[in-house]
Amino acid sequence: MSEIFLRSVELSNFRIYGERYAFEFPEGPGVTLITGANGLGKTSFFDAVEWALTSRIGRFSDIPSDARRKGRDPLTRIGAPENSHRVSLAFSDGAPIDRGAGYLPSDGSIEQLLKQADWPVIGNLHGYLSITHFLGQASTRRFSLREPKSQWEALKGPAGVDRINVLRERVSGQGARQAFTRAIRDRGQRLEMASAALETWHALVADRDRLALLSRSERSFTPKQILDTVERLAQQFLPLVPNASWLPVGPGVEAESALNQLAALLNDGKLLNEDATMRAGQLERLCLDYASTGDQTAQKSSLAREIADRRAKLVEELARTEANLTVASNAVARGEQRAAQINARAAALARVSSAMEQLQRSTGQIADTERELEASRIRSVRAEGRLATCHNNINAAVALRADRNRISSQVEAAKLRAQLSASLRTVRSEIQRLTRLAGALNESALRGRRIALTTEAKNTSDEIARLTAQLRSHDERAQTLAEAVSRIAHQLSHDDTSCPVCATPFEVGQLKALAVANASADKAPAAELGSALADARTRQENFTRELAKVDQSLSEYTQLITALTAEEGRQASLIQAVVEAGGTAGTNYDDSAVMTLRANLDTVDRQILDGPTQGALDASLADAQAAIETERTKRVSLERVMANASSEMEAARSLLTQHPELWSTSGGLLVSLIAEEAAVRAQALSIGEQLQTDYIHIDHARVARDTAAAAISREDASLATTNNELDRLAEARRRLVRHWTELGQTGDPDSARVLQLRSQITERQARAQPIGAAHADLINGLRIWQNDQQLQERERAIEGTIRKKLAATEADTTERLQADVISAQSQLDLAQRARDRMEDVGTKMQGRAEEFADEVLKPLNDTIQRFSRTLMTWSDSSIIYRAEHFATRSELRPAIVRTAVDGTTTQLEINPNYYFSEGQLSALSVSALLAASTTFSWSRWRGLLLDDPLQHNDVIHASAFMDLLRQMVRELRYQVILSTHDSSEAEFLARKCRSAGIPFRMHELLPGGDTGLVSAVG
Repeated sequence: MSEIFLRSVELSNFRIYGERYAFEFPEGPGVTLITGANGLGKTSFFDAVEWALTSRIGRFSDIPSDARRKGRDPLTRIGAPENSHRVSLAFSDGAPIDRGAGYLPSDGSIEQLLKQADWPVIGNLHGYLSITHFLGQASTRRFSLREPKSQWEALKGPAGVDRINVLRERVSGQGARQAFTRAIRDRGQRLEMASAALETWHALVADRDRLALLSRSERSFTPKQILDTVERLAQQFLPLVPNASWLPVGPGVEAESALNQLAALLNDGKLLNEDATMRAGQLERLCLDYASTGDQTAQKSSLAREIADRRAKLVEELARTEANLTVASNAVARGEQRAAQINARAAALARVSSAMEQLQRSTGQIADTERELEASRIRSVRAEGRLATCHNNINAAVALRADRNRISSQVEAAKLRAQLSASLRTVRSEIQRLTRLAGALNESALRGRRIALTTEAKNTSDEIARLTAQLRSHDERAQTLAEAVSRIAHQLSHDDTSCPVCATPFEVGQLKALAVANASADKAPAAELGSALADARTRQENFTRELAKVDQSLSEYTQLITALTAEEGRQASLIQAVVEAGGTAGTNYDDSAVMTLRANLDTVDRQILDGPTQGALDASLADAQAAIETERTKRVSLERVMANASSEMEAARSLLTQHPELWSTSGGLLVSLIAEEAAVRAQALSIGEQLQTDYIHIDHARVARDTAAAAISREDASLATTNNELDRLAEARRRLVRHWTELGQTGDPDSARVLQLRSQITERQARAQPIGAAHADLINGLRIWQNDQQLQERERAIEGTIRKKLAATEADTTERLQADVISAQSQLDLAQRARDRMEDVGTKMQGRAEEFADEVLKPLNDTIQRFSRTLMTWSDSSIIYRAEHFATRSELRPAIVRTAVDGTTTQLEINPNYYFSEGQLSALSVSALLAASTTFSWSRWRGLLLDDPLQHNDVIHASAFMDLLRQMVRELRYQVILSTHDSSEAEFLARKCRSAGIPFRMHELLPGGDTGLVSAVG
């Protein structure tokens, strides 16, 4: 089948589009650019094509939905009837594809239209198209952002790997593995049961033989004999174990229980001896420690008495030194008090002297400031007179310029009215011309003709589909028969004489010859169906051409009406502009009013030229204002100086009034400050020398006092340490006595009592030894008696097993049990070999799948790198993909290939989304799409639908991208549809296509009204 191209896309009430918005595309290789501002429907166009072909929109799958709320269909335009959206696609071959508003494409028709004739059935058309045809604008739809399993699911279809995976799943999938696992588990359980039965038999025979050897009846004790002996031995041993518990052994007690009870009694005696031995050792050590602590206590008591005597002498010395320190301290305090009085007198004299100087300085400063303030007031009055004169001159100049501006505005309004009148005459003549052209076209007749042609085209499409289905059914039946006969022929030999299907007898060699002769059936369709199909397609093409002509006429009519509406709107705008310019709607204006107003304007200009200039007026005003501001600032400064001087004078008076003995308001200074200051200095010198002598005395007294106190502290520390040692020894003696009491003794520790305890231990050990020997004899005798009983039980069990296996002897029974084990083992080995064979076949098929995936992915990776080198001219890295197959799933793992300066490459195991920037990922997404499209040629339609692919690229990369697309259009016959929101970028791409001479068309989207986008401008 030949290649196909997208011819047109018609949208009705889809997203932003209104009724019957049509996109027309060249029926051949070329580039179509859809441009317009954001929000005008570029992405909605690509959504519409994706939805019409697959009934899905991939970018909507990333939006979370709330199942509790059912909202309106997001595909229906807001304001349009519910579920009225529809998309219609027309290809150069086949019937149009309509979806929505009640239309639904037939099952499998889109796949049959798009795929190559020799390509198998397509399971997921959306996955095929998303990897080879569509490039979304959203970054979340990038191939590199998908999960590894989703990447593999999208890639395996176009790559053809899914057919091998289906066979591998059937041969060694999870179901087959579970079946083998169940069979092996059941047979393993049977083998375990047979092996357990054989082991039980061997153990039974061996136990019987062992018990036969151990059976010695002459040394055995019956249970009754054991009970009597145990009770007798216990009564002998009980006096040696005080506080021991013993229950009398009666006829109903088991022999083993009686022996265990006697063993417990003997063990209690043993534990009692061990405890007594350990206690005797502790008592011996305790006696030694008690004697040692008594000696240490006597030594420490003697040392404490000596320390107490030395401390009493040091206390007497400390009392004497503290009395000397008190006398010296009182002398120092009296001297310091006198020195403070002298310093206070000196400070008062210094403050009075400073205040007198400040009072004299501030009085002179106030007089000078008052004279300067009077002179500044006179200068300010003169400057205000000049300022009033400047304001009058400026007001006169402003009034004259206002008249000039008013007249100038009247001139501009008159000129605008004249220009608008001329434009209005031109627009009215254009409206008349467009009205005549629109009247020449009959819209109702054209629309009726289009409806009739659409109905006839649909009927013809239905007839083509019916004839195509009949021809396909005819071909499939013929092909099926041919394949069946061919398969039978491959299975027959020359000696076969009976048909494997109907069992008909034939001569030798005849059956093989007939099968070979009929192995290939006639694959040509029926002549009548082919002729009818050709006629129907011819009629379909005629209807399509006529429908295109009608649509072109309707488009011309629509453009005329649109232009007429625009001109009428322009006429209304011009009339409104005339009214706003001061005119009336029905009046025709010329240039006479303009000339009159210009004469008045010249008169005012001459008056302005004869008067003073604006610069001179502004300079005079600035000079007057500067003079006034200067005087005002100067007055403020002088007033601040006067305020400061007054404040200083008041502060000086306030300070002087605090010393009435030195100064008075009426008499002024009462004493001579120089004489008073000299007397104060002499007194300060004398008291300083006396204080120096007192400080030396107090230092000597303090040193003596501190020395005595330090000696007392040392003696106190030694006495405290000695007392602590005495307390510790006393506590140790009390602790030893308490431990002696806890060990069961009374009074103080004594070594004689320890000797008594050791004699009791020796006596108890001597009495317990013969009783322990008798207990051991009883245990051996009971064991021999029990072996006799077990021997009889084993012999009865052996006879029961022989009867169960229907054997005559023990050897025959052993052989039959061994045969059961061998049979179960053989069944298990058979199942394990079958599973190993299954896993071997699955492994080989998995290896084949990996080889096939490598064969597919290697050219894909090479192609991605070639495209990325073109689109990322500055980058030294690219993406490669490799397949990883597991027992229950397959995944696609990406990696990064980095190229060094010398050309060597290294592979980096990292997620590309963590490594590349947004611009690089965008370019790599385009590279992956172009590589998959050129590598996997599953479709008759070599199309690329790219939604704003250059949003992250600069001019250099855009140029490389367009050069690449031009080559694909020219050499590989691709039909490319791309969008951009950048008008300058659109012009750049258009120039690139025109310079290359390839078919190019631009479709510009313009804003619509409440009814959506209703027309297209090509």
